[in-house]
Amino acid sequence: MINKKKKILFIKVFIVHLIVIILIDLNISAYIKPNTTNIKNSNANYINLKSISLKDIEKKRALIKEKKLKLEEEKRKKLEALKKKKKLAAEKKRKEEENKKKTLEKLKEEEDSELASYELEKIEKELLEIQRIDNLIKQQAIRNAQLSDAEQRYILSIKSKIENNWLIPHDTKHDKICNVIVNQLPSGKVTSVKIHGCKGDSLYIESLINAVWKSSPLPIAPDIEIFQENIVLQFEEPE
Repeated sequence: MINKKKKILFIKVFIVHLIVIILIDLNISAYIKPNTTNIKNSNANYINLKSISLKDIEKKRALIKEKKLKLEEEKRKKLEALKKKKKLAAEKKRKEEENKKKTLEKLKEEEDSELASYELEKIEKELLEIQRIDNLIKQQAIRNAQLSDAEQRYILSIKSKIENNWLIPHDTKHDKICNVIVNQLPSGKVTSVKIHGCKGDSLYIESLINAVWKSSPLPIAPDIEIFQENIVLQFEEPE
């Protein structure tokens, strides 16, 4: 009786294990089997590698390489164009600076030439003026030997007025005699003053010039024949 029960129990256990094995096998098959519906719906993202040949792959590689070479060539050409543009700009700037420098040098040469001409003309005028004054002094020296009493009194009155207005600075260096050429109108108004043949410091010479201007108008000539438009006066430092 006991053996019979054991046999029945064994058969039940065996049947349960068999059912479990069958169920497990069914679940594994269902899990492994591909879902063709999902694959069909994702054709856009699915690539069948078996359908691409080695030749197509090499062709795509060649196209990519060709495109890369074209891009590098374009880049090289752009860099060359940029370098050429910079070079032309630098050359243009250099030429502009060179032209500017040449223009400035030319203007300086013209200015120096004009200045030299002006200085030369100025020196020539000064020399002519010195020569004119020398001739005037010589003529005045000759004339002084032939002055009438009225002319002598007229010149002395002019010198006296100038000497009264002459304030000589202290400790000045000068020669004993200074020649002064005075231009005047018939009214005695002084129009110009020049110092000639007087070696002294600037303070001494300026003091004498100021004295002449301060004395304007000078004493009027008693007669039109005695009047001198250009008069040469010799001054010594007052005692």
